[in-house]
Amino acid sequence: MIASIALFCAVALVAAAFTVLGFRYSTAVVAQLAAAAPVRTDNLKPRYEPRFALAKAADLDVARSVPVKPVAQALPPEAALQPAPGFTHSVTVEALRVRSGPGRTQPQVFTLKGGTWVNISDNVRGWVRITDQAGKTGWVYGSLLRPLDTAQVQAR
Repeated sequence: MIASIALFCAVALVAAAFTVLGFRYSTAVVAQLAAAAPVRTDNLKPRYEPRFALAKAADLDVARSVPVKPVAQALPPEAALQPAPGFTHSVTVEALRVRSGPGRTQPQVFTLKGGTWVNISDNVRGWVRITDQAGKTGWVYGSLLRPLDTAQVQAR
């Protein structure tokens, strides 16, 4: 592009010089001179060449790349509501972090799933010590537990 502009300027200067000397050139003559001038095209390169990553069809098979885990059978609704014998509270959230002491800064010991039944033994500033069905103990925030409904027990 710069070479073309330089060539045009050179032709325009030559035409201006001939005009000053008394020769007259029309724009058609200047265009013919510019078209006849040699222009190098061997150094022209595209500025952008897109390169697309090629993928094999086998690499795109998502079904083989994702491990499949069997889904546990859901309990019937009646069974999910019935507490284990001797337990007083159930977990109300999807996953409950059980900690080694009362407080959010205490390390996590294990996790309980929603609906798990637990016993409460101590209460410190809203944190309660629990024991789950497997016998593991730890601390959780009390508002994340639901007490056993006495009407449920009498209905059984």
